[in-house]
Amino acid sequence: MDLRALFVALPLLLPSGVVLAETDIGAVCYADCEAATHSNPEYKACLARAADKADATLNQAYKTLQDKIRAAGKEMGQEPDVQLSDLKDAQKQWLAYRDSNCTLEDSLAFGGTAIGGNYSSCLCALSEKRCWDWSKTR
Repeated sequence: MDLRALFVALPLLLPSGVVLAETDIGAVCYADCEAATHSNPEYKACLARAADKADATLNQAYKTLQDKIRAAGKEMGQEPDVQLSDLKDAQKQWLAYRDSNCTLEDSLAFGGTAIGGNYSSCLCALSEKRCWDWSKTR
């Protein structure tokens, strides 16, 4: 299998349950917490837990992708060093984008009660979206 074929098969390679449908992201990162809580502190705590869970899911999806790239390289009799390095570089840049974007989104509360909650919900949504994007990588 060449490495391009790996990316065609990627949706089948990621662990089941890892990738949310894009439409489910809003529920996981916003609506579920809104429905389950009754105060702003509870809501922010729920969003923080959702963000932590999404970050853990992202980390697991990244490790799974690394393993699959290694397996594809081995199957082809090649070292996938370039592909793994490219993945690492892309992910480092994406994490910087995510964190910066979420800092901006949080600052848009202008000191209001949404501070912290905006950051967590943004981190959750972008992390889940990254997993979803990886599931479609060709």
